[in-house]
Amino acid sequence: MEHFSVIQSLCRVGLDTGDERVRKQVERLRDRLMKAADKQCADTLDRLLTAKQSEGAMAPSVVQVSRALVKGEELTANVHPPVDRETSVPLAEVLLHPAAGLPSPIHNETLQLALTALVNEWGKVDELRAMGVEPSRSCLLYGPPGTGKTLTARTLASKLDLPVINARIDGLVSSFLGTTARNIANLFDFANRYRCVLLLDEFDALAKMRDDPHELGEIKRVVNTLLQNLDARSGVGLTIAITNHQGLLDTAVWRRFENHIRVELPDLETRLAMLNAFLLPLSLEADVTKALAFVVGARSGSDLRTFADMLKRGLVMRGEAATPQALFASVKALLPRLGMGYEEGTPAQYLLNDENAFIGAAIHSSGLGIRQESLAQMLNCSQSKISRAAAEWSEQVQ
Repeated sequence: MEHFSVIQSLCRVGLDTGDERVRKQVERLRDRLMKAADKQCADTLDRLLTAKQSEGAMAPSVVQVSRALVKGEELTANVHPPVDRETSVPLAEVLLHPAAGLPSPIHNETLQLALTALVNEWGKVDELRAMGVEPSRSCLLYGPPGTGKTLTARTLASKLDLPVINARIDGLVSSFLGTTARNIANLFDFANRYRCVLLLDEFDALAKMRDDPHELGEIKRVVNTLLQNLDARSGVGLTIAITNHQGLLDTAVWRRFENHIRVELPDLETRLAMLNAFLLPLSLEADVTKALAFVVGARSGSDLRTFADMLKRGLVMRGEAATPQALFASVKALLPRLGMGYEEGTPAQYLLNDENAFIGAAIHSSGLGIRQESLAQMLNCSQSKISRAAAEWSEQVQ
């Protein structure tokens, strides 16, 4: 289609507004292009629609929280958190608009269902009370680093239209005996005065197991204080804790949280959605995005964003259009800078050192479905080479 790049930009701007009417019209355009046998343009719009839908899955959609459920005064810009007496470091930061300026997290379907159910409880207060229960007031998010746990927590608070009191570990933890426990108590006293979500990031720094025979009682004092304050807050406001090291948590801590939500490394479908979103304004063919996801493998969302940003930088520095061939030339130059390609038997290692093995692994990878002609374009080789490499790989693995 002539001037399709302009139409694509207009569609992207319209979809950014979140207006469902715009989305319907873009879907109509996609369907008409498909009927007109313009598959390439139709696929481009379909990827754009998918990426915007994934971005919007956790976009703030405010649930009004009853004042009877989250008690206290209103937080304002004039409210200042308490500080550590010895160092004067604040014990927390106040985030009046916790999701402002942040992208919407992209989750797999299972995680999205869990988070949506958690938020929706606050819109069904009367129904829950009729059953003799209250909405959940506490949640522990755990899993590998870089998977978007902090972003998810701040987005949850934004959905509930509540500010966040974000605990600062550098202010809470002190080398002075008894000071850390005192700081924790002061933090909770402060949070309990206001309508807010208390966010405890790097939670393992405060909630370590109390079974170290060599410690002098400080860890026990800190964890006991934490448990007491979590219990006291359970009827006052919401608390979200985050950790990358759930194995370090004291067993009693888990019982203080009603929801234990594991945030895993993204699966293939979620990696594809993330790459489509992170690579904007580029709009890549589906096979190219699949091949990129195959190369990077099971990485966190943070790693995928870094990969996408550096890939776009590489294209700019090379002064090339985002063709499949140019993209994969940039990927080959990028992988060593990201520490990828050194582990034996990985797609990144194959791409750098054994192109035939990469071809075979990509073609036969379960659930990937990359077409041979597309892979030939990416690697700038003949389709007959792709066919031979795929056949050789199949023989080797049988």
